[in-house]
Amino acid sequence: MKKLAVMEYFALGLRLENLGCILSRAMLGFAIFSGSCLYGQEVAEPAVPGSVVAELQQEIEKVRPVVQGTWTKSWMDEVGRLGKVEPKKIKLGEREILVDESLFYSGRYGSPLTYARALDLAEKHGFAPSKGAKVFDFGYGSIGHLRMFAQMGLNATGVDVEPLLPVMYEGCSGPLGEGSVQLLNGRFPAEEKLVEAAGDGYDLFLSKNTLKRGYIHPSREPASPRHIIQLGVTDEKYLERVASMLKPGGLFVIYNFCPPKAAMDKPYIPWAEGECPFTREELANAGFEVLEYDVVDDKEARELGHRLGWDAPGGMKLETDLFAWYTVARKK
Repeated sequence: MKKLAVMEYFALGLRLENLGCILSRAMLGFAIFSGSCLYGQEVAEPAVPGSVVAELQQEIEKVRPVVQGTWTKSWMDEVGRLGKVEPKKIKLGEREILVDESLFYSGRYGSPLTYARALDLAEKHGFAPSKGAKVFDFGYGSIGHLRMFAQMGLNATGVDVEPLLPVMYEGCSGPLGEGSVQLLNGRFPAEEKLVEAAGDGYDLFLSKNTLKRGYIHPSREPASPRHIIQLGVTDEKYLERVASMLKPGGLFVIYNFCPPKAAMDKPYIPWAEGECPFTREELANAGFEVLEYDVVDDKEARELGHRLGWDAPGGMKLETDLFAWYTVARKK
């Protein structure tokens, strides 16, 4: 998992061009150096089934001391019940990709436990769901954390645009234990079929490392239009859709890890601008009570990163390389 720790860092801002951005040249070089590539890992030997889950279990004890919420700790414990994944090769266009347990659960965007901080903040504001509750993840990236929700009896829906995901996770939607996982692919909420499939009645709408100001409303001209996210609807329509999906009292949580912002004389880095892309007024007009807005979370993010090994040799210098912001709003 040492390679994974490096991959987690360089994947913090990674999204594919249909979602609005691609790897910069520099990040692509780092990703190749760390052992990943645009559509999958390049590994000499696939992970032994069960080995990655075992290592994720070891992460729990490292992360637990910095997690406050009882429910969030219970969610973390679900790592140990993730099933083994036998290595297999899949085809994506003309490319053949080896899918092993590492790629399946965390190889693109890092350990499922990177969600612990966002969930801890949700629990701080009342999110401690019982069986049957619903969670929506905008830009889910990988399946591990969604399966952990389902194992606790929740109904988890994730949407993303990456072409790898529906191929890698073919057949993975459906009941799981007392809960369920639903995986959607496409531009949400611009595609009505995705809106219909997602439905409503959610207790939590979550976005980690996707709804960034630099992706939605960059403060400087990005290097390429592909470096921004095209929601396909206005901000007002997007927020109205989020609000309509949530139950009264449901939470909208945006949490973003970021690299340092570029100096004005350097090329702009959209994924470094991690503040909320929506204004307080826009959130309020959509029917939200803004509980916390653009809170700087550097200290907590760095502590989590340290416990997950992001500062291992070859990784980042946490004090200068890792920053974080979050916003929490509640549907009135």
